[in-house]
Amino acid sequence: MKKITVSINPSYFCNFRCRFCYLTPEQLGDQKRIDLRDLDRLLEEITKHREIDWIDLYGGEIGALKKNFFYGMKDVIRRWYGGTINIITNFSMLHKGFFEKDFYLSVSYDFEAREKSDKVYQNMLRSEVPIAVLVLASQDVINKNVDEMITMLNACSSIESVEIKPYSTNQANQQRVTHRDFEVFVRKWIDSNVPKKFDFINEGKIIESLNGEYNAFSNDHIYITPNSKFGVLEFDKNDNEYFKELDTFEDYITWADNEPIHNVSEICRKCIYYGKCLTEHYRYVTDLTHSCNGYKGLLDWYDERLENKTRIIS
Repeated sequence: MKKITVSINPSYFCNFRCRFCYLTPEQLGDQKRIDLRDLDRLLEEITKHREIDWIDLYGGEIGALKKNFFYGMKDVIRRWYGGTINIITNFSMLHKGFFEKDFYLSVSYDFEAREKSDKVYQNMLRSEVPIAVLVLASQDVINKNVDEMITMLNACSSIESVEIKPYSTNQANQQRVTHRDFEVFVRKWIDSNVPKKFDFINEGKIIESLNGEYNAFSNDHIYITPNSKFGVLEFDKNDNEYFKELDTFEDYITWADNEPIHNVSEICRKCIYYGKCLTEHYRYVTDLTHSCNGYKGLLDWYDERLENKTRIIS
């Protein structure tokens, strides 16, 4: 049976109001939660078609969930999945459940670009459990000094890995960050002379892509929304990202099968990285002036970098 990652969004409610968030202020203030009976039904439906390989919990802010709901949600998940449950959190609200063996923590930390950055940094410094850090390459973050950022994160012994996540224009905000800006930012992290005391996930993904081991399509990742629907990431007529909700897993299969038809341009089809690039989901590419969301420029740069190193060694 094919494997799939499931990202569960139990609630959009969040205690932060980050200006780069993909959710609108109205959504961030909405305390509606998924009905756990629906969550049970949706997970069961997935397991009829796929083996659940990984589960993320995110929002909204998972730390804001009430204790009874949090543990009820865990019990539902355990009926269909026995592995580690990854919690994506802003780490400002230290929920007791975060530190139990069932869970792994991925902390969204964007330095001063995110609210309560000092408090979150102190929580990471004091953390007695290993954590991953996710940094969104927003307009404010990409202009920061990379060496200083690495040094700050090195000081947190709990941090096992760091990943730079690409910013995408969305229905809540449209920042002026190009795909090329993201590539330049990631290159700075790779080229930094400051030794990293953590795994840099982006570099690992680049190597996977160049080796043809990375899946660029959305046929192995599905979302569950607070509205008790399946979800996928789509783009509206203005090329802004949003959650497209689906009623059944069969609808998801149909959508995923059609992704190469609707979201892939001839530029992508003719690309040497087609199907294995770094995109999280295909976006229709009309030109490569500012690269693309498969980050072809970054892949070309790293491939040339490897070739240069090989020539030097030989």
